[in-house]
Amino acid sequence: MPARWYCAAALVVASNTFAADDAAALLAKAVEAFRANVPKQKNWNWQTAESRQLVDRSAKPLQRFPSVISESILRSDGRRCNAVSSWGDGRKPYLADADPDERCQAMSGIEPAFPPLGVLLSQRGKVMEKTADAITIAVEPDKSKLRDPNFEIRCGASIRATARLDAATLFPLSMEGEVVESGCDSTFNAVNHYETMTRAPMTSNFRKGSTFQVEWTLQKDKTGDPGKNYWIASEQHYSQPWNNENRVLYYWGRQVPVLREGHRLIKDLKTTAQEFVVGSELIFK
Repeated sequence: MPARWYCAAALVVASNTFAADDAAALLAKAVEAFRANVPKQKNWNWQTAESRQLVDRSAKPLQRFPSVISESILRSDGRRCNAVSSWGDGRKPYLADADPDERCQAMSGIEPAFPPLGVLLSQRGKVMEKTADAITIAVEPDKSKLRDPNFEIRCGASIRATARLDAATLFPLSMEGEVVESGCDSTFNAVNHYETMTRAPMTSNFRKGSTFQVEWTLQKDKTGDPGKNYWIASEQHYSQPWNNENRVLYYWGRQVPVLREGHRLIKDLKTTAQEFVVGSELIFK
């Protein structure tokens, strides 16, 4: 994935002409657009391919971990989750033959590894560029929110980011940044779906020092109904600091042995979507 997804357009206005309250108002509208997008996921199916690798200080790969293909699952209550459909090393996915509600036990979230909404909720933004197609806003961390009980808020407040908003809808086209404070540091209780061994609480790899790039793509309804259009995170790239005391990498309810000492964990995701039609069934091969 390229380091930057855009170049300067002809209609650039000097950044010093924009006030901070202009950025705050735009970010507030971006929050509304982001929240309004979530219910539209019911109209779409998607498939995500993930890869992970441990690299050294020169970004040379040291160990590649099993890739994952996941798919969206529609639960009986109308909500969606993601579930593994295949492992790159041939391992049979957890509850592969179960019904949707059972398969969703593995992982219910469909959001990027960082909280986009938490970044958009920031009041410390500055408009850097406006073009006919997009508005670019630089977002600074906010130390006053690092102890907020809401993870989205305190993690978003720990991130220095650049958000590029669609000029028409103000939904984020892309977001890239770095975690520069400790609000994203967290632990979780690992649920192991593939082995009987249990482990103590594990530390999240997305923490201070992590960098990310995410791009959203608008999925348009075939009939032209804008109410069914859906923005999906089509490409994601993460570079996360690695703790060499960790001897396993845990993801998708599975633990994989780490055989080498490394510097950073690199994760890439690519998602494709297809409009959901009642009564249809998608089969991924």
